[in-house]
Amino acid sequence: MIEAPYSVLLSVIFVATAVICVLHLAQARGAVSAADPHHAAHQGPVATAVHVNHLIMSLAMLLMVWRPVGQVGTWVQVIIFSVFGVLMLAGLPSVHGWIERVGVLTHLVLNAAMVWMLLAMPLLMGHSMEMSSDEHAAHHGGGSMGSMPMQMTPTPAWASTVNWVAVGLSFVVAVWWLVRLLRERGHRVHAACHLLMAAGMALMLALM
Repeated sequence: MIEAPYSVLLSVIFVATAVICVLHLAQARGAVSAADPHHAAHQGPVATAVHVNHLIMSLAMLLMVWRPVGQVGTWVQVIIFSVFGVLMLAGLPSVHGWIERVGVLTHLVLNAAMVWMLLAMPLLMGHSMEMSSDEHAAHHGGGSMGSMPMQMTPTPAWASTVNWVAVGLSFVVAVWWLVRLLRERGHRVHAACHLLMAAGMALMLALM
């Protein structure tokens, strides 16, 4: 669905975020069993939900780069990312510190952008539309159904506007995590993961 070289770049980004999330979840499990205080701030239900959410999102985006997901796959993903959004929002009061809370909100923004991407993809990328037999005859003086030309429906102005708002918000999220990556001494790998996810989301939306 995405042409090269962007398809390769996006694939690298989402493979990287998926691997980092898997490693984090494995590390978090080991830290809990060992009662490692170094990772205490990055444990708990919200942190786990964030990384499981990003793992699934990475795999979903990787699939989307290369092939259509279909109507059933689209709605399954919409439900999954909506549920994870609700879980993170419900856990927000348990997160300590305004910086960490803003971090959770950035993940909610990316989930909203993901749901928008899934639902609006037919509008953003256009879908083929066959002319009716009457229209075809009027334009070409007759012809069979099999020879009808294919047309692409244009993206509505409102959908394009909403999409660029989503691109802008994803870019802001990327900047937020870039700042945290540069300023924080610990957990830079996690910040880099979220930075890549936000940047990948912004690029993916911009290409649609």
